[in-house]
Amino acid sequence: MKFTLCSKFFVCLGLACVMANAQETVESVKRQIKAVEAETAREKSLHDAEKKRHAEFVEVGRKKVQALSSQNKTLKAEIDSLKAEMNHISEARQKTMGTIKWYESRKTKYNESFAKVIDSLVPVFESDFPYRNDETVKSVQEIADQLHKGVIEADDALNRTLEVFYDRIRMGYTTEVWKGFLQVDARSVPGTFLRYGAVAAIFVSNDGNDVLWLDRTADGGYSWKNVSEDLAMRTALKDVMKVAEGKTAPRLVMIPVSIPKEAK
Repeated sequence: MKFTLCSKFFVCLGLACVMANAQETVESVKRQIKAVEAETAREKSLHDAEKKRHAEFVEVGRKKVQALSSQNKTLKAEIDSLKAEMNHISEARQKTMGTIKWYESRKTKYNESFAKVIDSLVPVFESDFPYRNDETVKSVQEIADQLHKGVIEADDALNRTLEVFYDRIRMGYTTEVWKGFLQVDARSVPGTFLRYGAVAAIFVSNDGNDVLWLDRTADGGYSWKNVSEDLAMRTALKDVMKVAEGKTAPRLVMIPVSIPKEAK
């Protein structure tokens, strides 16, 4: 009987220990389950956050692609427009270059033609009233040469040529007396010259023996005519020279003027 009671006691004690251990195991499992659930929830939260970030990244990327596509279309349109404009400018430039070449060609021909016209004035000035003709002819030839070489423009050549004409015209309104030498026959005679405009000229030698006046020739030129043998003419021209030099009182004097045959 004692053995039986003891056995029951030990059995009860064993069952109690088993129950206690079982209870601790359930609590441990519950804790582990809760820990797993918490970790799962945390992982799910991180996954959702990562998924959201990924979706935002994809959306931002999509918008950037759309923006780049729109910019690319706009840029392509601008490039096409610029190409069309460049083609238009190129065509206009070619037309302009053609016009410039045509103008330059015409300009060159005009300058050459104009230079020939100016140069043709040389004989006119050479046969003009014999006063500083060499300077005038040299100026005209220089103008024609510079125009032919393109050193000066046509308008400048025209202005300079007109100025030469104006100088010759102004000469017709002036009177001049100067000392110099005149070739009389084979002699170089010193004396005084008188120029009256561009129509008359007189020369009286220093010794008074040679008196000449500028006369027209049959070919339209000029030559000095000696009047030393014509006493009346000689005296009259000497008086003219005295008045011109201021060696006598001012008065009206007669000056010989030769008129071209075509003007008579």
